[in-house]
Order: sequence, then structure tokens, then C-alpha cells
Amino acid sequence: MCLTWVGFLLQQAADVERFAGTLLLAGLRAAPLCLFIWAAVKDSLRLMIWYELVLLFYFISAVEAAFAYQADNISVAGLVLVVTNFIACMLYIRYRGRELRGDPA
Repeated sequence: MCLTWVGFLLQQAADVERFAGTLLLAGLRAAPLCLFIWAAVKDSLRLMIWYELVLLFYFISAVEAAFAYQADNISVAGLVLVVTNFIACMLYIRYRGRELRGDPA
């Protein structure tokens, strides 16, 4: 999951660079993602659920970019990374929640 986080942060920076944005803008786009790295380190199920909700906004942005700029590999890569990150977090929440409740798999 950390690999998808790093890849997605790099994709956000490349997306800002492509449109001649500043490093401050790249930092602002990546700030919500960096805040939730603590959720993975702390192993907080509640924060991971909130991270899933934040990822939905990035998904909307990635779908818009993928369809707005035809034949753009950066936008498609961003969409793939968002979906991969969402699925990884969803599976983690599902299995970690079962573990905490004591339910059998």
C-alpha cells in the first residue's frame, strides 16, 4: 500500500508540473494524502475509513482528467493508482475489522 501512496503522490506532482504549477500547489494537492499516512502507521481503522472517503474526491478528479485529456498517460496512471489504493484500503479495512471484532474469516 505504501508503494501506491508514493506513486500517487508522484502522479499528483507530475500533474501539477504538467500544467506549469508551483511546488506549493503540488504540496496542497498532496497534503490530504500525507495527513493520512499517519493512519497507516498508527493502524487506525477509523482514520483509514476517512481516508477512503477522501480518495473518492481524488477519484472524481482522476476520472475528469482521464476523459478531458485524450491519450494522456499521466491521467490514466493516476486513475489506476487511485483505484488500486482504494481497493487496497477497502480490503485492509474489511479484514482488519473482522480481526478486531473476532469474526471468523
